[in-house]
Amino acid sequence: MFTAPKHPTKTLNFNTLPLHPLGFAAFPILALIASNLHEISLQSTVRSLVISVLSAISLFLACRLILRDRIRAGIITSLLLALFFSYGHIYSVLENVSLAGIQFGRHRYLVIIYAAILIVGLWLLLRKEANLAPANQVLNIVSLTLVVLPTLQIGWQLWHTSTQEKQTTALLASSNLTLPNHPDSLPDVYYIILDSYTRADALKADFNFDNSDFVNQLTQMGFTVAECSRSNYGFTQGSIAAALNYDYLPQLEQELSQNSPGENIWVLLKHSRVRSMLESIGYITVAFDTGYEWSRLTDADVYISLGSDSLAMQMINPFEAMLIRSTAGLILSDSRNQSIRAGFEDINFPHSFHVNNQRFILAQLPELAKNPKPKFVFVHLLVPHYPFVFDKNGGVNQDPGYYSGEKSGPVNEEYMINGYVGQVQFINKAIVDVLGKILEESQTQPIIIMNGDHGLKGDNRHQIFNAYYLPGDIQQNIYPAISPVNSFRLVFDTYYGTSLGFLEDISFNDEGNIVSETSPLCANR
Repeated sequence: MFTAPKHPTKTLNFNTLPLHPLGFAAFPILALIASNLHEISLQSTVRSLVISVLSAISLFLACRLILRDRIRAGIITSLLLALFFSYGHIYSVLENVSLAGIQFGRHRYLVIIYAAILIVGLWLLLRKEANLAPANQVLNIVSLTLVVLPTLQIGWQLWHTSTQEKQTTALLASSNLTLPNHPDSLPDVYYIILDSYTRADALKADFNFDNSDFVNQLTQMGFTVAECSRSNYGFTQGSIAAALNYDYLPQLEQELSQNSPGENIWVLLKHSRVRSMLESIGYITVAFDTGYEWSRLTDADVYISLGSDSLAMQMINPFEAMLIRSTAGLILSDSRNQSIRAGFEDINFPHSFHVNNQRFILAQLPELAKNPKPKFVFVHLLVPHYPFVFDKNGGVNQDPGYYSGEKSGPVNEEYMINGYVGQVQFINKAIVDVLGKILEESQTQPIIIMNGDHGLKGDNRHQIFNAYYLPGDIQQNIYPAISPVNSFRLVFDTYYGTSLGFLEDISFNDEGNIVSETSPLCANR
């Protein structure tokens, strides 16, 4: 049995003071921040970091009180923290690994393994003859290194993006727009992205879904649907950046710096040419919280989000949900006990926030039309993109097969087809209602561009839904294969006195190669 030493060391220094619990408490949060910095807000991480550090301190003090040995107490605390924070990662690695017919990526096996490690670790640490001072010194060095590395990475990313922001803002700030004859009646400009919304022929071919009712509804409202439109890039950031800067990424990159396009994309989204040029003639920018840091226009004149009260009601935010699933908290979130599981529903990142945020945007968007100030409204709706949580009526799918697969996707092809079609049906009805209210409430006929950023499946990845509401008799200028890179070129040349002209409509894959049209109906259009 362990007996506390009679003459504990009184000298406190780096070697004898157990600082490592603080490092092991902070590192998992800092590492997660560093690897997701462009997807999250730093504000959403503060609570996790504070709770983790305070919990480590409390655990250390409790062990210190029981053992009356600060070094042992510190090492035991670090052991418990390491086991807790590594559990979800190890589970993920072992989830599809089997040996001798045993699949170790199951809680019933992994919990036993972790319990055995803990028991052996405690037995070794509580032996009275063990000299733990050298181990304490090593752990201090290791924990300090673990904290410093992601902190430097975060600092460098923040500095780099700040520098890029200043350079890009200065470069894109120049405007050659001219005010219309009646500047007091500038039309509101809405740019609405429906994430992963593919066009009608791809919906029919891939999902056996006829979307003609929706297209007809839009046409009756005055929209023109470009039936052969394609995205310029197969990924969201590239597609939106090209549209908002009415150019392709390599050309934009040459103007910005010698770095790779990926490092500047988030700046091209937040401080785009479209935004800068419209703001220069008196527009205010209105944006919604998207849930993704790279598309959050937090410095917009009007930035609309659910707010801290709504997030607090959800218990945890998306970053915290992601963190919990990487820890032993995964055991509770995966629990079959309904009373336990109910308390962890938000851990299936990011469904609770996702559902509430999409509903919030759809509810608030038509209200903007009542504001008489000329507005550039940026809206990125994450529907019909997975997770497929909405059914066709806008309710929440209760079957986890729709959103419990890899990266919150469906578990198989059947769920994918039914889930995607259901979300298309939901957003069709919801967006028609929104657009009807916007047109009804607007004092001046607005300009509305609404498109998918990319499609969904295989060869049809670049086939997108793309629709325009443009005041005046200019619908003939919208040709069937117009792509997002030309959308604002059309708008600026028509309404604001520019002479940008059209670029060739090109689709690039992730390797930068040109992708050709696959539909026979659109191959020559």
